[in-house]
Amino acid sequence: MQINLEKFFKSTRFKTTLWYSSLFLLLEIVLGTIIYFYVNQTMRKELDVSLTKQAESIYSFIRESEVNILDFEPDSVYSSADELVYDIIFEALAFNPNNTFVQISIKDKVFFRTANLENNFFKTPPNQDTLSLVNYNEPALSEYPIRAAYFNKDNYKIIVAFPLESISRTLNNLEKLYIIIAPLFLFLSFIGGAFFSFKALARINKIIKRADEIDTFNLDTLLDGEVFEDEYGRLVKTLNRMLSRIKNSIEYMNHFTISASHELKTPLTILRGELELALRSSKTNEQYHEIIKSSYEETLRLINIVERLFFITKLDNSIIQLNRTKIDLSKLITDLIAGFKSIAEEKNLNLVLELSKENNLIIDADAELIRQVLINLIDNAIKYSLENNEILIKCDRNESDVVYFSITNKSEPIPKEIISKLYERFYRAEISRNRNLGGVGLGLSVVKQIIDLHGFIIKIESDEQGYFTAIILF
Repeated sequence: MQINLEKFFKSTRFKTTLWYSSLFLLLEIVLGTIIYFYVNQTMRKELDVSLTKQAESIYSFIRESEVNILDFEPDSVYSSADELVYDIIFEALAFNPNNTFVQISIKDKVFFRTANLENNFFKTPPNQDTLSLVNYNEPALSEYPIRAAYFNKDNYKIIVAFPLESISRTLNNLEKLYIIIAPLFLFLSFIGGAFFSFKALARINKIIKRADEIDTFNLDTLLDGEVFEDEYGRLVKTLNRMLSRIKNSIEYMNHFTISASHELKTPLTILRGELELALRSSKTNEQYHEIIKSSYEETLRLINIVERLFFITKLDNSIIQLNRTKIDLSKLITDLIAGFKSIAEEKNLNLVLELSKENNLIIDADAELIRQVLINLIDNAIKYSLENNEILIKCDRNESDVVYFSITNKSEPIPKEIISKLYERFYRAEISRNRNLGGVGLGLSVVKQIIDLHGFIIKIESDEQGYFTAIILF
């Protein structure tokens, strides 16, 4: 159970749920804060408007009455100025609920106070603005701050005040409500987040389960879900493409291993047979000489195969670093042809060289690698050419001022559908499966990789008459 909990806490499902809940809680806090401040500001603004209108209304009633309150004398109707003022402003007091405290002064003398003020007086603000809003802290009147509208005009100073009790109580109740519902909302958001993350990641679990069932024996199996155009669909497409690449790589490795084993097995078997023959009975010096000579040739063949395999491995792993220098192709080709003439003459082949008349066949490349490319191409042309023919080698600049090299020989026709396969390692057409030729199917593969490494272009062409041409654009 502990292991399952650890896996759950480390899972994307739990992290998604946690993020969902945290985001939901953050939104709740932000929304609650906005509502809190909005309610506070709105209620305060409404109170200020109400108090202001009340103060202005009281002033209007007094001015419209045209009663000189300063010269008031008690009579049978009003025993005090306070009663007279109350009678004048009665309507203003009766129809406004936010008039808990009212104080009216004329020329700094208080003529009216509501009964709830008792012996308390509001001090008039120091400013002399016509209308201002002020706060009073009078514990004797209210434990809450008191908001007041101060109206100052024509020697009349009117203060209409109201305690902020209702606003404070409303905000307190709002806080309590948030405290109560916050844990509930957090719990619900966690449950909701867990549900939605489970639903959202259900397809991931299916992909994981299906991918876990795939091994080297069923790489043909594809994951379901490519039809969807969402992230999961793209993930499935990517995984299927990866499986296809892995399958191709494994097939290539198997083919490579089988082909390499076959190529290595043949000379080793010959070596073993010849050595057993030499040990089985006494031989003449000439016979021993032939056995040693044959063993030496097979040893050279083994070395050649191993060296090419090692070179391909270095190419595959990008171990080889290009050492680019300026190369004179005309001189390099001329020197190589001189070395191959004796080999060509053994098959009655004529090496024909056509070079540019201008000495402008300079390229920027790795000299050793390009030398190996040309050796492989010339060697292949000689090996697979029909006897009593010529091999045409050209090197010049084409219409686009690009240096090109081409080598053409006549052999048995090669079907066009297998031209592209000639670059594959250990692939040899039926005409090349003659052991006396000594090929192992690595020549053109090495050539292609070296050319690609330089960023050059190689093309192979073959026609029905059997003319085979390899072209390199440097």
